[in-house]
Amino acid sequence: MNRSRQIFFETSIYIIAMIGINCIMQHAWPDVNSAWLLGWIVKWFFVFIAIWLFDIVALGTISALIYSIVVGVIYYYLQLNIPALVEHWIK
Repeated sequence: MNRSRQIFFETSIYIIAMIGINCIMQHAWPDVNSAWLLGWIVKWFFVFIAIWLFDIVALGTISALIYSIVVGVIYYYLQLNIPALVEHWIK
């Protein structure tokens, strides 16, 4: 909290790290296609908005903790449902 953020850079680093972690967890390289790319773009946009809103919403330690938990839960459900959403958007 209360530090200067480089939102674009931090979001990009986070998404690159998540792609690497997913590769390690799945023991395989991703099948890079338009659905995969669109899914990661949506996740990047969500993380970008979440980091940007952090300074606005999190005014104290408790609100920062609650905000982080809520964003983490939303990201988890987004990650679970992104393949179906992207497939629906592409068709």
